[in-house]
Amino acid sequence: MKIAVISDTHLGAKWGTPREQDSFDQAREAIERALELGAQLILILGDIFDTRIPRQEIWPQAMRILALALAREQGEIRLSKVIDKNPEDISAVALQGSPIVALHGNHERRVRGLMNPVEALEAAGFLIHLHQNVLVFETPAGDIAIHGMSNVPERHAKNVLSTWNPKPVNGAFNILMLHQAVGQYVFSSEECPTLDLSDLPLGFDLYLCGHMHYHAEAAAHGKSLLFPGSTERTQLLPIEAQVPKGFYMLYIDDGLRYEFVELQRTRDFYYEEMIFDGVGISQLNAAVREKLQELLGKPRRNPDKLPLIRLRLRGTLAKDASRGEFDHEAIIQEFSDNASVTISKDDLIAPGLEEKMRFLRELREHRLPVDEMAMRLLDANLRDVGYDQVLDFRVLYDLLIEDRTEEALDKVFEVVERLVEAELKGRKQ
Repeated sequence: MKIAVISDTHLGAKWGTPREQDSFDQAREAIERALELGAQLILILGDIFDTRIPRQEIWPQAMRILALALAREQGEIRLSKVIDKNPEDISAVALQGSPIVALHGNHERRVRGLMNPVEALEAAGFLIHLHQNVLVFETPAGDIAIHGMSNVPERHAKNVLSTWNPKPVNGAFNILMLHQAVGQYVFSSEECPTLDLSDLPLGFDLYLCGHMHYHAEAAAHGKSLLFPGSTERTQLLPIEAQVPKGFYMLYIDDGLRYEFVELQRTRDFYYEEMIFDGVGISQLNAAVREKLQELLGKPRRNPDKLPLIRLRLRGTLAKDASRGEFDHEAIIQEFSDNASVTISKDDLIAPGLEEKMRFLRELREHRLPVDEMAMRLLDANLRDVGYDQVLDFRVLYDLLIEDRTEEALDKVFEVVERLVEAELKGRKQ
């Protein structure tokens, strides 16, 4: 029995950019390669679409890709049992060819009572949607039970899975599909998963999980836990430059064997961190341009599409430089015919910034009144610009916060008159 496991195709991602067709190209390649390798069943672990309400232009492309599996010659598998799901929701069309069983992901999840796009695909006969229910297929390798829980908010995941409490089907090869963060396997470091590996239910022969965008392998209760990762590059993180995109092929006979199948049509992606120490703007411009030229000279796997390059700039600028002077957009445009470039300069520190941050922390720790904190900030900023104390700003500040604007204005006029008199006197001399 051959089963393909695909996840996070994110159809429609980067819509309106030069990359808007990438998600469709990768999804099509994954389905086509799976069918070429003889997949009799295709499991999709959520986030088929990139949004909860896909654009009209995205639907036809998605349906053409999924229809590739339905158009295959009928395999030797038969749906024999449905648990906790209305059998009438399953179209006879969805059981043709190599059936697709899918979860909805966090990008597709909608509030209770509203149809999400994966449910819409089920209604149209393109797939079978699972959310806390089970399908049992008769196959030449014996019964295979597919248990699926679609995405729920992370804070509820442990409780929802515990409440559902799926039980393996006796005499079957049992597969559990999820689309959640689990333990250290997260989409983002900002996520706070409630599920740990030990929370996954016992007794399953294989665990599959979507949501994370790079492929990885782990174990739960002594059985394999596979993360296929996304088929499209969406995060542009270092690991996405190191780990290839693809999907899993499962081979189930007397036991389980699996392999990761790498996609060939994904864009090349280069990620580099550049660290500077007291660099001037002209030097920074030259170094970034030189690095881009270097990366563009590397061997390419996919010459048909412009490569993706992400540069992360870190360190400190020269004393007289500011981050705003570095026009990274101009460089991006300069190289736009040769690459899709992203430049992050948020980690470049301007001179004195660390001292100012430390000063702000100290003010906060002293728990000073707001007006006193403002006064000290003003004092520090005036010192930075070389203020020579012609105007007693503290007196002026006190008058303004007491709403004594006329007196404040008189103070300003006094200073202006003295400056004018001094200027006229200097010219006469």
